[in-house]
Amino acid sequence: MTVNVVATAPGSFEIGIDIIQSLYEQAKLLLNGDAITAALNLKELVLTGAAGGASLLWLIKNYKGKKPNRVERLSEDTIRLTFDGQSTDVPLELLRLYQDLAVRKALEGVITDPLRKSGIDQFRVIEAKKVAEEVDKSEASYFVSPEPDGKVLLEDTRKAAFSIVSLAFKEDNKWRLHDGNSQISAIIEDKDFLYKVDHQQISFTKGDVLVCQVRVTQTQTGGGLKTEYAVIKVDEHIRSPQQMDLLIEDLKGDQST
Repeated sequence: MTVNVVATAPGSFEIGIDIIQSLYEQAKLLLNGDAITAALNLKELVLTGAAGGASLLWLIKNYKGKKPNRVERLSEDTIRLTFDGQSTDVPLELLRLYQDLAVRKALEGVITDPLRKSGIDQFRVIEAKKVAEEVDKSEASYFVSPEPDGKVLLEDTRKAAFSIVSLAFKEDNKWRLHDGNSQISAIIEDKDFLYKVDHQQISFTKGDVLVCQVRVTQTQTGGGLKTEYAVIKVDEHIRSPQQMDLLIEDLKGDQST
C-alpha cells in the first residue's frame, strides 16, 4: 500500500491511497474478496452513505453529535433515531458506529483535531471528483467524542467537618473545602444555608469550620475513577476563635486578687 499526497491548490491537498499487487490473480482475488466488500461498506457507512442514505459523518454533523431522545427498531436491520422531534431511519450498523466510543474518538482525530489548527478551514469527502460531504471549522466541535455514561460504584453519606478555602456564589459552582488532610470541591445543595449566605445572614472569616452531611459519589468513567462531593446539609457553622478560652478557675483567681 502506498500513500501519495498531491497539492491541488495553495493550502489544499488530497490523499490518494493505491493498493498495488504484483500478480494479476492476486489483484483479482483481492478486488473480489470479502475484505474489499467490507471496506466499501465501511466507507459508505462512515463517509458517503449508500444510495443517498445517511452516513456517520452526516448523522453527527446534522444532529450536532447529540444523543438521540428516542431509538426505535423498525425491522431487524433498520433503526429510527429521533433527535428533538426530528427522526431519521438508519441501518443498525450505523447506529453501532454512532455509539461506538472508539470509532467516535478516531473520527474526532480525523476531523476535529485538524480543523482546530490555524490554516485548516474545511474537511471534504470527495468521490468521483464530486464533494460527497464537507465539515466547516465552525462544525468541528460536533465531532468531539462524547463522554461515556458513568457507572456509579459507590454512594455514601457521612458527617464531616471542613474549613473553607474558597466560596462560589454562582449557582452550581463548587466550594473548595479542606478536611485537614486534603482539599475537595463540593456542590452545596443545602438551600436554607445558601439562602442565608445570599442574604448576608451568614458571614465567614478565615478559619471558620462547617460541620456537614456530605454525599460522596464514586463513578467509573472512560477516563477512570471519578469522585464527586455534595454538601446536602450544613449542621453547624463554627466560627474561628477570636480570643483565648480561659478556665473558670482562672477567672475566679483574678477576681480574688
